[in-house]
This record gives sequence, C-alpha cells and structure tokens, in this order.
Amino acid sequence: MKTMTPPRRGATLVECIVAASILSVAIGTVTTAVFRIGRLWTDSGHYRIALQEVSNQLESLTQLPLEQVQPALDSLAVSATVSRSLVDAKLSGELFQDQFGDRVKLELSWRDGRSSRPIRISAWLAESSAEDDQ
Repeated sequence: MKTMTPPRRGATLVECIVAASILSVAIGTVTTAVFRIGRLWTDSGHYRIALQEVSNQLESLTQLPLEQVQPALDSLAVSATVSRSLVDAKLSGELFQDQFGDRVKLELSWRDGRSSRPIRISAWLAESSAEDDQ
C-alpha cells in the first residue's frame, strides 16, 4: 500500500538561494548601468559648457579688427562660470595666416579624472573692407 505525501507548501532552501542569486546579479547590473549613465550625463554637461564657452570666445574674436585679434588671444581667459564648472580649465588660441586667409583656432581643455578630450574650434576672420573703416 502506498503512503500519500502531503502537497508541498512553500519553497525549498535551494529555490530561495537561486532566486537570491538571480536578484543580486540583476541589482548589480542595474547599479552599474545607473552609475555609468550618471557619469555620461556629467561628462556631456561639461562638454556642453566647454563648447558654449569656446563658441562665445570665438564669436567675440571674429568681431574684432585683425590688428586687435592677437592681443585679445594673448589675454584669453575662461569665464568665472566655466572656472567653477570645469576643473583646471585652460583656454588657448592661435592666429594663422595662410593662402585661405586669416583664421583663429581656440582650444579649451580641462581635467576631469578621466581621459577628456579638449574642444577645438576654428573660424576665419572677415577681411575688413574700406567701407568698414569709414
């Protein structure tokens, strides 16, 4: 004669360990993704701030007469807002003269604890005509 076993009520210890392992792997993966997304968000914010600064500086340089560009390049400095946002921000610029005309190249670099690439941007300077001088 067979004995009847009672129906199972609840989970075994092995099932609980497997469930906890799967849950811990999922939590670890999500946590890593959240930190990476936060880092990317911060880096893109720094890049946006730096790009805006370089763009503003370049726009103001292209409005100057050619003889005032080099002194302005020698006295370049980052704004106070950028200094607060970017660690060790350094702004530099060069004036090039070649067969295509006069052009200005600006570079903004900063330190963020990782490998950040500097932002470089160039623009050609408009030639001043005789009408502009009058």
